Amino acid sequence: MTAMNGHSNLSRWVFEEIRDRINDGRLAAGESLSERDLGAELQVSRVPIREALPMLEAAGLVSLSPRRPAVVTRVSRSGVNQLYDIRSALEPLAARRAAAAVASGKSPERLSAALRAAAGALASGALGDFHTQSGAVHAEIEQLCGNDLLGVLMDPLRERSTRLNVANIHQDPQARHAEHVSLVEAIVQGDIELASSLAHAHVEWGRRRTFETLSSVPGFDPDS
Repeated sequence: MTAMNGHSNLSRWVFEEIRDRINDGRLAAGESLSERDLGAELQVSRVPIREALPMLEAAGLVSLSPRRPAVVTRVSRSGVNQLYDIRSALEPLAARRAAAAVASGKSPERLSAALRAAAGALASGALGDFHTQSGAVHAEIEQLCGNDLLGVLMDPLRERSTRLNVANIHQDPQARHAEHVSLVEAIVQGDIELASSLAHAHVEWGRRRTFETLSSVPGFDPDS
């Protein structure tokens, strides 16, 4: 694979490549990242790697220290709970604002299209694509709510969640999609309270499923 590969933003591409290697365990928790080795493997200079490292840190995937190589972080029980606590506060807010926007006349077509794409991926058995499109559903909810700061806050949370979802991607995807269908329907109908309630229930469903599969997450520390 070459560095450009259709990507216009090289540092973003490097971020995604390193992120995927951490998420699937090719880069192990506690492993130091050599800029030279990564540059050789990805066929890029050290500049985009150095630009990608702060993005990886924001996503909770590496820790950075002055004059030391970046280190792949471990996944802990407390960290997972902290992540879901924040999501439980922000995602119902996003759903409320999105439903209110629709009730005020804003079109939910992009959100509906993302849901249809997720349904198509699920029907074809492409679970990786289903996971990607399900993430797009959440992104469209944030876009629809019209609060730019909320989107800025949610972006790194989605990246942190991706690492956890690698282990449970095969666990009851139909139930995950059914929850998205109900949530999107409430937003499209402009039902503010129902959308908020369903978003909260969806986050807590995700918390339970994550803890059921946590031991399979690459980088999980069983002593955490």
